[in-house]
Amino acid sequence: MPTTSSPPSISTLKNETVPPRHQPDQPGNLTVRWVESVEELESLKQPWTRLAERSLSTNASFEPNFLIPAMRHFGNSKVKVLIVEESGNPLDKNATRIFGLMPLIPKSFYHLPIRCLEIWSHDQSFDQTPLLSKAHAGKALEAMLDFLAQEKVGLLSFDTVSKEPEFQSILDNAIQCPGRSQFQRDQFSRAAFRPIVALEDYKKQFVSKSVKKNYGRLSRRLAELGEVQLVQSDAFSDYEKLTNQFLEMEASGWKVEAGTALACQPTTQEFYRELIKSAANDGKARFLSLTLDGKPIAMLSDLRSGQNIYSFKTAFDENYSSFSPGLQIEIGNIESMHQSGIQLADSCTAPDNSTINRIWGQRLEFQSLVIGLRPGVANWATQIMPSLQAVAHKIKNMRSKK
Repeated sequence: MPTTSSPPSISTLKNETVPPRHQPDQPGNLTVRWVESVEELESLKQPWTRLAERSLSTNASFEPNFLIPAMRHFGNSKVKVLIVEESGNPLDKNATRIFGLMPLIPKSFYHLPIRCLEIWSHDQSFDQTPLLSKAHAGKALEAMLDFLAQEKVGLLSFDTVSKEPEFQSILDNAIQCPGRSQFQRDQFSRAAFRPIVALEDYKKQFVSKSVKKNYGRLSRRLAELGEVQLVQSDAFSDYEKLTNQFLEMEASGWKVEAGTALACQPTTQEFYRELIKSAANDGKARFLSLTLDGKPIAMLSDLRSGQNIYSFKTAFDENYSSFSPGLQIEIGNIESMHQSGIQLADSCTAPDNSTINRIWGQRLEFQSLVIGLRPGVANWATQIMPSLQAVAHKIKNMRSKK
């Protein structure tokens, strides 16, 4: 007669050693490697997008919609993307989990005989903060720095990266490891928007009475010419038409004379078209248009990253410059962002941009620094860099006075 065993008692289950369950958010063995081709980057778009959605610091310029077109149109053989991923089946891209990503390029500092890399930037980029998984940012950054040190890289330059507390804390911990050092080359802040209060309270706190008075006067004058509307794009918008309108408007003004309009160079125009098309397909492109009788006279071309906005490009019709359409659309943008539930907007402008600084009430902190990755010569280099930088500035100033 077969015997039956009774189930283990509760006390037995408590005392028994049970292997811990796999936590889906916990990384397995992390590996670091280079990605050198646009084609391979495109194959990683799905896990890369998941990383961007969970990144410690959002950075639209390092998301797939932006970086892939940038690599295609502005990159060269020297630009490589460093990624941290969970080791697994390399043939199954859908199973890949990426925990860190940053593009790098060789960089020379003051002719020092040390191998140095810098986070890659170009004329259209606005932020070089690496994408790091929020839950495992420290591990991801540590893995990157260790990998570069093993590759005999002595110095790593972080140019225009976040100095906000969350990222700074991770960076500080990484730099404090034995054998590493740093030299902070620069720090600055630029205008940002956070809807910390109701719209009218925000205007009272951050928009001066003179600006509001001028805005009211100009908007009334403009309304005398026809119907004025503020139109925000949505899922049903014709983004190709909006792209063409923006390029045409930007190419009709002062940016052409300065050589900074997107249409000035075929590569920048092609980059922008690919960027907006890709971002629009993923719901990450945003246009805001100030229209007069249905015709845009000012436009903002922004990028979304989660609940954040990056104010990428602006343009206005100079035939209406006496009405300050740029100021009018920026005031309207404050109202639009409050209504849209935006948590943070990065102006992506110069620190001293007078128009934005008058109406955007907060600031975002950025910095540029060089990290010595290996003891010895690399650490010595970061110690002498302040003196080398001072000499370089003096020489530059002397040349500019001639």
